[in-house]
Amino acid sequence: MKSNARVCVVGAGPSGIAAGKNCVEYGLDVVIFEKNDKVGGNWVFNAKTGHSSVYENTHIISSKVWSEYEDFPMPEDYPEYPNHKQLQAYFESYAKHFGVYKKIRFHHTIQKITKTPNEEWKVEYTNASKKKKVEFFDVLMVANGHHWDPKYPEYEGKFTGKFLHSHDFKGVTNEWKGKDILVIGAGNSACDVAVESARVANSVKLSMRSPQWFFPKFLFGMPSDVFAAKTPNWIPSIIKQFALSKLIYILQGSYKNYGLPENKNLALSHHPTLNSDLLDFYPSW
Repeated sequence: MKSNARVCVVGAGPSGIAAGKNCVEYGLDVVIFEKNDKVGGNWVFNAKTGHSSVYENTHIISSKVWSEYEDFPMPEDYPEYPNHKQLQAYFESYAKHFGVYKKIRFHHTIQKITKTPNEEWKVEYTNASKKKKVEFFDVLMVANGHHWDPKYPEYEGKFTGKFLHSHDFKGVTNEWKGKDILVIGAGNSACDVAVESARVANSVKLSMRSPQWFFPKFLFGMPSDVFAAKTPNWIPSIIKQFALSKLIYILQGSYKNYGLPENKNLALSHHPTLNSDLLDFYPSW
């Protein structure tokens, strides 16, 4: 890459600002396009549906020590699992500290990007004044996230109730009170929605394709991911998984006692769900 290259970064989320930071350090002419008004990507809460953002009560599911940038630790007064407001403030501080913030063009929406015959990137966008513009760049970095395009299930027959994707879930409202709710999925988003709904709904059911492991956020007074990382590297992974499976069973008992399917696979054989409230609510559902 030539030293005076112009770099286009799409998105000012966690990855976009990290890419921008490296460009700034190497003295590259970088421009970061962000369609919203703040740094942080989907960690910027927006009550409007259609925008991919966290919901009102979201906390991160990995501890801060495993979520922070290595060269920019999170504030010491942050809890082990920061909420979305704290994370957005952290990302903004990071961008300002490393001189990235001034490289961001907020309220700029990419319309089209094509590669020209002379190997440049033609970027067509709408600026904050809603005017269409075109610029050319030597390098393109796309950091627009992986939660912006919701996928909806296909099913036979008709459903006459309200249908809502977690992409558009921002929090429970009075509309949810006394309702019977079915949540499709058992991942982190699904279980967060289920727990939030259970606080006001008449009933909540989980529909899961396969059994899941549900991890508490803390094990022996420390974040679960910190606890897992403390196991010696010389122990084979299969033994770690077996021991962790037994530990979770001792702490929680059989999932059948909660009306949930038993997971016959070892813990960490696939991505677990981290939720300390689900099992407290589920027996009452």
